[in-house]
Amino acid sequence: MPPKTTKKPAKKAKSAPKVTPKTKSKAKPKSSAKAKAMTKPKPTKAKTTTTTPHTDDYEALLKRARDQIPPEVFDQPRFQLPEVDSFIQGSRTIIRNFKDITDTLRRDPKHLIRFLAHELATAGELQGAQAMFNGRFTSRALEDLVAKYTDEFVVCPVCQRPDTEIRREDRLLMLVCSACGGRTPLKG
Repeated sequence: MPPKTTKKPAKKAKSAPKVTPKTKSKAKPKSSAKAKAMTKPKPTKAKTTTTTPHTDDYEALLKRARDQIPPEVFDQPRFQLPEVDSFIQGSRTIIRNFKDITDTLRRDPKHLIRFLAHELATAGELQGAQAMFNGRFTSRALEDLVAKYTDEFVVCPVCQRPDTEIRREDRLLMLVCSACGGRTPLKG
């Protein structure tokens, strides 16, 4: 049996579409901006990129920037809070090194003792270089409160540096940073 052959239908030649003129004028139509936009742009040659110091990868740029910074900047322990040295005597808690803490923070001792007394919900008073609070409180609880005070009233929220001071402007207390110039309103 002979193999079956299938005939493909012959393709019809495309005829030009009929154009009916909308106007009876025989003038050539002017080229419009749309017609120019629809034409294909000429292909351009691909630009070759050369490796320069400005196009290095991120890590190389970061390393170069760090090499230009003086090494003193990377010394971490510039601002260290002293540990709270406290003891309990009867029903009172006494902080022995309260004056050292306020000197390190560069804050008024009355402001810090008012904050601690408010947070501990008890009475507090200054006696020379010590602070006394009614009630029994652990050194850990007092250290956490001093760290909270430092975050709220000492460290600049903009640059995270402790070079700040509290100023009263009109009715507001402002935390003014001497390192970056940031000004932040404080509560209370």
